[in-house]
Amino acid sequence: MKKQLSWVIFGILVYLIFLLIKLPATQVLSRLTLPPDVNLQGVSGTIWQGQAISATVQGLPLQNVQWSLNFLPLLMGQISADVSAGNMRQTDQISLSGSLNIARERVQMNDVQAYLPTNLVISMLPLPFPVKAEGRFKLQVSELDYAQACHTLVGQGQWLNAKVEGLQGLIDLGNFNADMRCESNNIVLSVKEPNRFGLSADAVVSANLQYSINGRFKPDTELPEEVHQAAQFFGQKDKDGYYQLKF
Repeated sequence: MKKQLSWVIFGILVYLIFLLIKLPATQVLSRLTLPPDVNLQGVSGTIWQGQAISATVQGLPLQNVQWSLNFLPLLMGQISADVSAGNMRQTDQISLSGSLNIARERVQMNDVQAYLPTNLVISMLPLPFPVKAEGRFKLQVSELDYAQACHTLVGQGQWLNAKVEGLQGLIDLGNFNADMRCESNNIVLSVKEPNRFGLSADAVVSANLQYSINGRFKPDTELPEEVHQAAQFFGQKDKDGYYQLKF
């Protein structure tokens, strides 16, 4: 009798484990209250290996979101997953890949790489006049530790094949390079010269997602005259020939 009872218990445990392994992502996510700025569409697969046809995060559209969730960290109240979205070869969409760990209000990232279309990013900036631009922003985050504020950030950013539309076609600005770091609990992205726009600036993102940009620029003399004319919208040059950039 005891032997039969043991087999019954063993069978129930195997069945429960099987159900847990095959737990549909839709069943779990439909019972969770996601943040108001996160929306998933077309969810399929299991909670451990799942995907969504599309998603919106902080107003940013993502396509073909996939995740691989690790089980053991859940026992300690943590979410640890490898995440990817988009297609790196599709220049008109956001793509990303990397490792994510969430424990209560602490977010950690490792080896994250992301590409963002320039026109999408430019549309979110409060520029004094409309700008049409091409290229892609590339972000590489080696390490991020964020818990209500920025504690650790090691990464680089680039604007690849930067172009802006002028009266006579696209104007090639080359590449821009930047470093990312934490400073006073804020995320700081620093652009440094040399670049064809003569741009040096710090973009600061605070914990409440407010941002500011402070820097200066001096367009290369070989750039078209219309670039120099447009620069005058930012005010007068300083004694070194730079325009001030503040948002």
